[in-house]
Amino acid sequence: MESFTLQQRLDQLTSKGVDKIICGGIDNFCMDHLGNMGIDVIQNVAGEAREVLNLFIRGVLRPGFYCDGKEEANFLREELGQIEKRLEELKQ
Repeated sequence: MESFTLQQRLDQLTSKGVDKIICGGIDNFCMDHLGNMGIDVIQNVAGEAREVLNLFIRGVLRPGFYCDGKEEANFLREELGQIEKRLEELKQ
């Protein structure tokens, strides 16, 4: 795809059914073009691909995540705390 123009690259993505992209840095021009083609971009994500994919599959990956194992653990602690709080509320 190196020799493709930007439009050809975008066409390739949409022809393959891509509707989401997870990436590190991306400029506003490309973000706008992808968005205009219906492709959602989760940007500024860094870390191990397996961890990034796990967070994405669980629906918790957000722009700016640095996935070093600690972020997921912190997120899970926060999520558990919210669940425990909700359970306490339901008991009352």
